[in-house]
Amino acid sequence: MKLAPFPSPRVLVLQWEAGEIKREELQRLMALHQAAILEEAEEERANPVASYVDRMMNKRMAKKLINAHGEANMRELCLALSEVPEFLPAAFLWNADHWDLPLHCFIRNKREPIFRIREVFVRSDRAMMLVEHGSSKKKETERERFHFERHWRGEMKVVKREVV
Repeated sequence: MKLAPFPSPRVLVLQWEAGEIKREELQRLMALHQAAILEEAEEERANPVASYVDRMMNKRMAKKLINAHGEANMRELCLALSEVPEFLPAAFLWNADHWDLPLHCFIRNKREPIFRIREVFVRSDRAMMLVEHGSSKKKETERERFHFERHWRGEMKVVKREVV
């Protein structure tokens, strides 16, 4: 799946509800997201062994994160990341609050574009997350540290973003 050069579906819906974009534009951009997802499903079907190995690695990382920090915390932080402007992995994280999707669906260890969570620090009112994303080549991978604080409505929001 290639990362979309436009906002994630979650942000698109918020823009539509606020009247910033028209319904036709929302539908056109959502169709592009759908096409990218279907293209990735075809790639998985074409190479089932690599897909299986990647899925097992993603499940292992998700299990470690859940055991260390709790699934609700990880989903909340991923959802907050999906709202960061110009953060390309938001295309994968926009529905992290849907509990019917396993957490490992949002992690991408080997398949480009990757999204790995390297460090997490979570407290009730603040959090920090170190993520790697982009290319699977180590020298081309981007590392960013995000700092979160709890918003007045009780949601985690990104307050600081720094390249590591």
